[in-house]
Amino acid sequence: MDSRNGFTLIEVLIVVAISAMMAALAVGYSGVERDQMALSVEETKISQFILQARSLAIATYSNSAGAACGYGVAFDTSNETYSIFAYVPATTTCNIGKANITWNSVSNSEKKYTDETWLIHPQNGITFSGASMPAAILFYPPDPDTLIFDGSGALMDQASIDLSSSDGQASHTISINSAGQVNF
Repeated sequence: MDSRNGFTLIEVLIVVAISAMMAALAVGYSGVERDQMALSVEETKISQFILQARSLAIATYSNSAGAACGYGVAFDTSNETYSIFAYVPATTTCNIGKANITWNSVSNSEKKYTDETWLIHPQNGITFSGASMPAAILFYPPDPDTLIFDGSGALMDQASIDLSSSDGQASHTISINSAGQVNF
């Protein structure tokens, strides 16, 4: 009768090899999952900023001089930041009408809403991309009307905020149209 009190060297090597292969698969998989999770978090955060700006425009409508005439979200693709801003024209009350709002009046009248919503950088490894990236989205009460400006100051009917991982293998898109509908 042959009794064994342990494992042979071959058995131990096979177990170590299988464990190493499983660990390599798990490490590779977790990197992809980490990028997907970071994209999802950033997509949700930017969408919440857009929806918060729209809610602020509805909730704080005022027609007095010096009051915010609307709220929006500005995107700076060169510095990779985004911010919620209050639109406060210096020389007029708020009933100037949507047709009279230009990119110059918005960009010269952006006021910081809060420190927590100003010049926010996406998470490490997440970048803005895409051709139809807006420079700013402004919600102008009381409806609120949605004004989407491109980088040259022209109004857009719709825009896409494309987020991608630094390696370019994963991406998410947030879209908004001139009716204020946000899809992500």
